[in-house]
Amino acid sequence: MIKKYFTCSWLFIQVVYACQTRVHHFITTLMAEQWLELDEHNVTTDDIQHILGQVDNDLWVISACVDCVVDKPSVQRALLDLGISRSDHVVEQSTSIVALANHDTEALISHFENTQEDAQVCFLRSVLLRRLDRLNTYVEMEKVFPKKSELDFDEGTEEWEDDPWTNKTDTTTTQTRSSDPHPILLSEFLRNDLLWSACEVASATAINALQILLRRHGPVLWPSRFEILRCIPECMDPSICRGVLPSLNHDTNVEMVPVQDGWRPELDFVEFPETRQAFMKFYIPPPKSSDSANSIPYFPVLDPLTPMELSTWYKNRVDVILSATGMINVALALVQHGASQGAPSLDGLGEDLSLMSRLVYDAPQGKELQEDWTLARWHSMEPMAVVEAYLAFSTKEALVPDIWRLVMPYLYVIEARAERAGHPDPLLHARIIHDYILTTSLDNVLAIFEASKPTLPAAQRLIKNDEDMSRLALACLYGNPSLDKWDMMSGIFECLPVWEFSKDDDSYAAFTEATLTSLAAFVTPSTDKPTASPKDILKFFEPLSFTVLSQALDVLDCHLESGEIMSKWHVPAPLRWFLQSSAHVNEQRTWANKMARRGKGKEGRLNGMEDRESLLKDMLKLTGSGDTNARGAFCLLTDEDIMKIFLDGLLSSGGKWFSFDNQVFPFMFLLDVNIAKTMLYSSSSELFLSPEAIESVSLACSRELYDNARSGNYKIGDMKLAYEWYEPHCGSIFFH
Repeated sequence: MIKKYFTCSWLFIQVVYACQTRVHHFITTLMAEQWLELDEHNVTTDDIQHILGQVDNDLWVISACVDCVVDKPSVQRALLDLGISRSDHVVEQSTSIVALANHDTEALISHFENTQEDAQVCFLRSVLLRRLDRLNTYVEMEKVFPKKSELDFDEGTEEWEDDPWTNKTDTTTTQTRSSDPHPILLSEFLRNDLLWSACEVASATAINALQILLRRHGPVLWPSRFEILRCIPECMDPSICRGVLPSLNHDTNVEMVPVQDGWRPELDFVEFPETRQAFMKFYIPPPKSSDSANSIPYFPVLDPLTPMELSTWYKNRVDVILSATGMINVALALVQHGASQGAPSLDGLGEDLSLMSRLVYDAPQGKELQEDWTLARWHSMEPMAVVEAYLAFSTKEALVPDIWRLVMPYLYVIEARAERAGHPDPLLHARIIHDYILTTSLDNVLAIFEASKPTLPAAQRLIKNDEDMSRLALACLYGNPSLDKWDMMSGIFECLPVWEFSKDDDSYAAFTEATLTSLAAFVTPSTDKPTASPKDILKFFEPLSFTVLSQALDVLDCHLESGEIMSKWHVPAPLRWFLQSSAHVNEQRTWANKMARRGKGKEGRLNGMEDRESLLKDMLKLTGSGDTNARGAFCLLTDEDIMKIFLDGLLSSGGKWFSFDNQVFPFMFLLDVNIAKTMLYSSSSELFLSPEAIESVSLACSRELYDNARSGNYKIGDMKLAYEWYEPHCGSIFFH
């Protein structure tokens, strides 16, 4: 009976066990099916615990945990914890096998060969551990992701909240405040190549998050660090990303290697190279489990950079910033940071960028869009071109302050560089300022000379040397072709120094005369020599002593006065003409004739006696009373010559005819003849000529009328005037 009882009990147990197995298998199958039916994006921790956790097949559960990747950190952590816990027994068993075999990996290889399911579990566990590290990193990064500004409400729509045409039940347009998405989603961060994720974070300017990523996964990202830095936007302020920029370790004299701070101080059993090599022999993982989607090709840099390589990287980054954005301030900040971190040979680059930043941000700018500045463009420019760029849009009021704050620092920098290079040039800044004066407008020259007056303290003067100032003034004024800026030219002259010394020495006067004669020949153009520029004229004055310069300034004063007089009567001449004509009486006579015949008053013409007398007075003044040393415009002509020219011009300009109904009447001619008569016989007039001189002028006028007559009919036009010139009713007015 007892035997029969035990036999029945055993059968009952087997039946119960079989039923339990069937029930358990049914539950496992049911839970697995339910899990597969779930939407991956809507999985919750309860689903993981009560559905996936109830599946009894460890390999299936681990595989499901690897296949499912979500964007919620809490849900993803639950998946990873479940998958890792289900693989613990395989790790314990494999560890025991290795320990019993005295750490002989052949025993582990044999085990995986016989139980390939364990090899698959070990691989999947390594994936889960890697994702767990990335999850921890993401959670830490999430805390420092840039706080995106909340979506702005359209304030204009608030006015229409009571719009009768609006469907009050329509909630599709309800505005809610929501934050912008993170730079990268958790699911992307887990599955994509870590370098790709780092580049995404860098390009999103999440620098604090990038620092965490580099610190937590340093060994993986170290070879590709410069590819990551390349992804940081060029417009990014270097002060914000200074924590990820390379620096120099002064102890080792190579690039600083960041401190590594991984999540686990020790590797898991499945992460040992020997273990991985063993299970990879018997399991080929699917591609999606490698977590290397969207990989980025790059050139690995394994070793720390040398100081010069580090400096080269900063220089190349500056070129990229300038070519991509033109933001010199960002490039300058980067160089300053690199220099502070020990990168050598950046001082010169920093100086260039500092000077360029003054040009771009501090110098006056024009209205039109300017070409972006690059280092190549900057280095290709001569110092004079840089000075002109600094002052291109400066007004005459701001010119001098701009020179002090923009140009002078630049000139002192290049002067210091020349000295460091072993080629000192203490006069470099003065020479460039002088060159600028010789090429700029008279408005700017006047502003500079007013800031260089000898009465100012030496420290405040732009041009500190009086002789240089005189030479520049002579070169600028005699080299300028202007016909209407006499006020400016006189203003420049008034800023010049005055030297007191004796000028009675005949040898001195002779030397000065020879100098001015040579200067006149120098400024006179010829077929083989073009018009002398201000720079050319300056070379002429450079060897001259201050005594000769003083005499030249006296002559300049006379020439300026002559120029103002001639400009007053609308017959201006460039200042150099007074030099060129100083020894040519015919040239002076030609211009005097031009002044007498074409001279105009304030209203554009000569009106009556007053204007004629004023014109004659000015023409006589230009002779210098017959003193050739006075250097007047007509210094080679006598007063009588001027009076004859004036009378000839008066009569010739009056030879205009007025026609009416085909009849010609010499009204204007008779008017000017009467003015001439009044001036000749008035006791207060400066026009006095002998009868012979008057007759000579009258004859010349008659001949001119004859020569210019368009018709041979002596009853009309200029031929009539020429014929009747000495008739009693006309000619007698000069003699009776």
